[in-house]
Amino acid sequence: PFCRLECKHQILGPFIGSFPHIMLRFQKRTTLACSASTLYHWHMLPDAFQTLTPPWEKVSVVSRPETLRNGVKIKLQLCVGPLRISWVALHENFVEGRRFDDVQLSGPFRKWHHSHLFEPVSEDSSIMHDSITFEIPGGRLLNRLASPIVNRRLEKMFHYRHQQLVSIFGETS
Repeated sequence: PFCRLECKHQILGPFIGSFPHIMLRFQKRTTLACSASTLYHWHMLPDAFQTLTPPWEKVSVVSRPETLRNGVKIKLQLCVGPLRISWVALHENFVEGRRFDDVQLSGPFRKWHHSHLFEPVSEDSSIMHDSITFEIPGGRLLNRLASPIVNRRLEKMFHYRHQQLVSIFGETS
């Protein structure tokens, strides 16, 4: 196969206070022909986000740090139909060569936590593992209606992102 791809979505728990929300999870894994350290450091490059953003996604970077590290924020503007949505994410949980997370501070989701995990397989291969947990605002009904749409959008977006990584780093045999 060209690369190993897995998508998983699961409900983690239907509770938050008296207005229940559903925590959802999306995951994608791809095995690449580069070390985990190489893959991690590539993600630190200033143009990595733009390279991984699909051309059909109308996202612009409003402000970003010169370097990614714990505690820095990135501000994005999304265009969804006629709507312009501001998204602010905090970067945290950096482990050199292995992982970092971005957590939504404000934006379209009730909660959003994206872990970028770089798992070593050998000296010259690794697994890119994106793990996202999120809540859609509006309670159970909106979650049931919107989660299939959000999942399809994430599947399409992360398929593109991981194919970009395969085109840069190659596949493992």
